[in-house]
Amino acid sequence: MEGSFGELQEKVIGRGLCTACGTCAGVCPVQAVDWAEMDGEPVPELAGACANCGICPAVCPGAEVNIPVLEKFIFGRERPEEIPDLGFYREALLAWSADLPVRKRGASGGLVTSVLVYALEEGIIDCALVAGFRRDDPCRTGAWLAASKEDILAAAQSKYACVPVNTLLSRALAQGYRRIAAVGLPCQIHGLRKMQYLGRPASMAKSIVFMTGLFCAAQFYFEGTRHLIVERLGLTGLDEIAAMSYRGGDWPGHLVVELKDGRRLLLDRHQYMYHHLMPAFKRDRCEMCVDWSAELADLSVGDYWDPGARAGEALGTSSCLVRTAAGEEVLKGAVQSGYLETAGLEARRLAAGLGFELKKHAAAFRLKQRRRFGWPVPEYHRETDYEPFPREQHLAPETKTGKE
Repeated sequence: MEGSFGELQEKVIGRGLCTACGTCAGVCPVQAVDWAEMDGEPVPELAGACANCGICPAVCPGAEVNIPVLEKFIFGRERPEEIPDLGFYREALLAWSADLPVRKRGASGGLVTSVLVYALEEGIIDCALVAGFRRDDPCRTGAWLAASKEDILAAAQSKYACVPVNTLLSRALAQGYRRIAAVGLPCQIHGLRKMQYLGRPASMAKSIVFMTGLFCAAQFYFEGTRHLIVERLGLTGLDEIAAMSYRGGDWPGHLVVELKDGRRLLLDRHQYMYHHLMPAFKRDRCEMCVDWSAELADLSVGDYWDPGARAGEALGTSSCLVRTAAGEEVLKGAVQSGYLETAGLEARRLAAGLGFELKKHAAAFRLKQRRRFGWPVPEYHRETDYEPFPREQHLAPETKTGKE
């Protein structure tokens, strides 16, 4: 059992701590881990003979992410305990695609899309692990191996249902890709960093060129989307759907469902997000995660919610925390080559948003309570401070790595 998929089943999956990041399947040297569905949600399963190599339980971020150790590995030092809010970063920026159609297509300015296209066209990467929609079931999300500009553009925008993106690691190497970019939520970045820290599998650990982490207040059960489609949009069968987008149309985007008969249905983002998915259908493991801004990524990217922007009239803009030399190099290259435009950002303003509150305060407090009652919880090896502060003053402290 020790060092096998059975250990992962016992300590993570069976205790409700799986993040569905996909890392276990992606790193398996004998490709024995696959994905099944339980209640319509992705769950890892053993689909072949386990080699008992010990890699999948070692790199899994579900039960343990030693943030201080990983920070020292990535940034060369540990973060002071009294400054836990946004993690290490070199620079904070606002950014948006210089290509207007790409900017409009993205959920928040097209920064991630433009960086990936730049890196691909300049030969920095030869593919990217991204989240898209399944081609055989267009209302369900799926992991994509994007090796062309067209694939990257097609995968733009947020996906509000689980995508085990890291599953594609083994496929990428099997197809001969050796310079890989990964776009993932904080938990997916955690799994990749654990893999790099342990150096197992060595070929995969060396193949990740850079990681773009997405700000994440929570991921949601697909069941929430299913209820939206049936109850709010009135569809009797999901097989009527030809295409779907969670952030379609003008910024900030809405749930857009295109039907095979040519009709196009729309549901307001504020209504479906803040009055449906957020209060009722957050994945349970997300309720215990204290990483909002993808603190271990090379670049961390999220929406910039300008209080003066008017829905339907403004263009999306991304917030970006540049954390590592690798992230800085690719971002500067994209700007210098005309793919991106940027402006300054006071990073601590980010701590005034709802996402920060949900992860850094609510999840940190919930984690403490669950631990007190003996419930299964992840171990981050750091206590996150959930002390409230006046949000309008944007008082979150800042921590910078400085230049090496």
